[in-house]
Amino acid sequence: MVRILLDELGKPASLIRHVEDRLGHDRRYCLDVHKIIELGWEPDYNHEEAIRITARWYVQNRWWWEPIRNGDFKQYYQQLYGNRKVLERP
Repeated sequence: MVRILLDELGKPASLIRHVEDRLGHDRRYCLDVHKIIELGWEPDYNHEEAIRITARWYVQNRWWWEPIRNGDFKQYYQQLYGNRKVLERP
């Protein structure tokens, strides 16, 4: 997912940094959509298309997220994520 996002934004994969997990962080998230598909639901996009569409929306709508990046949340994010060690690439 990260590589798709970086590609969409025209950024190099060298920006990827693996960091230690914070305490209590889930190792992965997994959705089982088989039941809803059995009811006739079909996704409008595959995962790559959805990531790219979402990234474009954020690029075009900086007004929506820029206050979060520069405002009161800065201290919150620093507290949660700022002190994690960068790990060696696997």
